[in-house]
Amino acid sequence: VDTNKFCPPKDDNEISAIRKRLDIPEDHKLLLTVRRLEARMGLDNLITAVAEIAHRSSELKFKLLIAGKGSLSEKLKSQAILSGLDDHISFLGFVPDDLLPLYYAMADIFIMPTTFIEGFGLATVEALSTGLPVLGTPIGGTTEILKSIDPSLLFKNATAQSMADKIEQTLKTPGPVLALKKKCREDALKNY
Repeated sequence: VDTNKFCPPKDDNEISAIRKRLDIPEDHKLLLTVRRLEARMGLDNLITAVAEIAHRSSELKFKLLIAGKGSLSEKLKSQAILSGLDDHISFLGFVPDDLLPLYYAMADIFIMPTTFIEGFGLATVEALSTGLPVLGTPIGGTTEILKSIDPSLLFKNATAQSMADKIEQTLKTPGPVLALKKKCREDALKNY
């Protein structure tokens, strides 16, 4: 990963400026995922998890940004709309290379929801390089990458329920995960 391109924001003012530039709400916790919109990527489970969180904890102010394109784009958008998640999910489509580091920099948590066959996840390492904690399913390379930072970053499994439980817990009590920002960056610098 290009650790100069994917680097942490300098301070909260930079994060605020990025959110304004990208027209992202400043008062929401931001979840980000960067994926091809294909079946094995687990985005349908992630949308189901977000619906569960929104239903159980309507007081939480959060938004999931999904960056990427693929054959399931319309199906996933329909799932989000039918689940009443207009306020909680935004589909960004393809994000150009020059803007991608900005999305990582202003997000609070990165989600890697893969359901099967995950080799080495470059998006995971880009997020870590930005100092962005990653919550991921224990599939393929994600397990190896996240376990060395902190095993608590891994979901119990690849189900929507497991994702909903961990994401909701993190949104309600973000301190333990956000405390790993420096360790995420250091791990990316050292290993990737």
